[in-house]
This record gives sequence, C-alpha cells and structure tokens, in this order.
Amino acid sequence: MTDSQVKSQPPLSAKKAVNSEIDLLDYLGVIWRYGWMILLLCVVVMALTVVTSLRKPRCYQSGVVIVPPLDLLQQQSGGGGLGMLANPLLRQVMNTTATSIAGMYVEILQSREVGDSIVDRFRLMETYENTQYRSSARRQLKANTTISTTLGGAVKIAVTDRDPNRSAAIANAYVEELDRRNKKLSTGQATGKRVFLENGLKEVEGKLSKIDNILSREAKTQEMLYELLVQQYELAKIEEARSMPTIQVLDPAVVPELPIGRGTVKKGIMAGVVAVILGVFLAFAAECIIQIRRRQKAGIGTATGGIRT
Repeated sequence: MTDSQVKSQPPLSAKKAVNSEIDLLDYLGVIWRYGWMILLLCVVVMALTVVTSLRKPRCYQSGVVIVPPLDLLQQQSGGGGLGMLANPLLRQVMNTTATSIAGMYVEILQSREVGDSIVDRFRLMETYENTQYRSSARRQLKANTTISTTLGGAVKIAVTDRDPNRSAAIANAYVEELDRRNKKLSTGQATGKRVFLENGLKEVEGKLSKIDNILSREAKTQEMLYELLVQQYELAKIEEARSMPTIQVLDPAVVPELPIGRGTVKKGIMAGVVAVILGVFLAFAAECIIQIRRRQKAGIGTATGGIRT
C-alpha cells in the first residue's frame, strides 16, 4: 500500500460515525415506512382501553380515622397528665407507644374474625360477584379495603364500594368491630387481674386468721398487705365494669357525594405508549422478515443463473 493510498483512506473513527449515522437513518426509515401501522395500533389500543375503562361501574370510597385514647397512651408511657406532653422525650415515648398500638389495631382489623363478621353483617356473599364461598367474599372485601397507619399513631380505614351508603357503613363497621374485640381483650385482662387479687385476699385472710398475737410484726405486715390488696381489688372491679370506648374516632366515615376517578386518561396514555413500543417492535420484525426473504430470493436467482451458465 503506497503513501498516497494510506492518506486517501478516512480515519477509523470517521468510518464508525458514518456507519452509525447510516444505521440510525435506516432505523428511522423503517419506523417511517411502518408509521401507519404504529399509528393505527396506537389508536385502536387507546380506544379499547378508554371504552373498557368507561364501561366499568362507578365506585365510591369512604374513610374513617381512629386514634388510641389519650389515657391509654399515658398509662402505657407511664405518665399522668397533659403536662407531660411538654417534655420532648416523653412525647417521643408516647408517639412510639401510639405507633405500636396502631399496629395492633391494624392486626385486629385485618383478622379473619373481623372480616367474617362484616361479610355476614352486610351479606357480602350475595352482594359481590363470583363469591360462592366465604373466603372469596373475604378476599374481595380485603381488596376493597385499605388499612394504613400514620407516623403519629392514627389508623386510616378506606372502603371502596359501588354503593356509597354501603362504603360508609362498612368503614364505620370496622370501627365497631375493632372496639368490640378490643373491649373483649381488655375485659379479659381486667377479669384475670380481679381473680388474681381475689385469690390473694383469700390467702392473706387465711394467714391472718392463723396468727394468735394480733400485735406481732407479721400480723401488721399481713394487715398492710391486706389493705393494699383491697384497694387494688376495688380498682380492678371498677376497671372490669368500665364500658367506655377503647378507641377514639377522629374522622368518622360519611357517605361520599362523588365517585372516585377511573383514571381513564392516564390508562389511555399508558396504553398508547405501550402500543407505540409494540408497534415499533413489530415494524422491525416485519422489516427483518422482508430482508430475509429478499436475500433468499437473491441467493436462489444467483444459483439458478450459475447453473444456466
């Protein structure tokens, strides 16, 4: 190779740039040739998506917000009175306690027992479609219900339903079921405490009856213990008899006036984007098939011409 031939050849980087420009133009050419197909596919998919979305029945959503009682938070955090809220450390403890109680509330709300109670109460096996079994109705109810917690310890319950009145009623029913089961758990603990103190009182009474010298040190100790147990026993009976709500409703559920959005525009745009990508893929696939067939025909024609020669 002479010096003049070497000088006349373009640099390697220039060749790569030219080839990349040619490849890009080829790609754009394929998209341009099959643009009608891509556009038609996009329009058809978007139209079908919009029509399908508009044909779905309207749904309504109602929500309720509940918080643990303030006195329960004070008992759990070891405080007593609203003055403790001025202390940042104690306030942080109360927030942590509220979050843990809210997590317990969520577990109760998502339990099978609560779900079955609401299914039976509102006859959801007859209301929901394709629900031959209680488990199917419970799954549908769970899919229509969103239960979440906030950083402050509140619990949010949102129920979606085709009937606005039923959506609000089910949301409030969740609160009632939570309160009922929370009371049941609290009452069980109070009853156990009362029974324990009762047994303790009987034991102390038995010891006092066996002491001969009432002025002895042991007798005084047992009397002090007896008085303390009597006080605790009376408090346990009061706690067992309490029937106040164990939760507080911060924002009750009301019947929604407007349905929730179907997201038709968003779904249509997303379907159009997917259709364009699919159309481009089909265009390159079709072009590849055409090129393969042309090469096969060209190869057959060359072989035939060689034989005739």
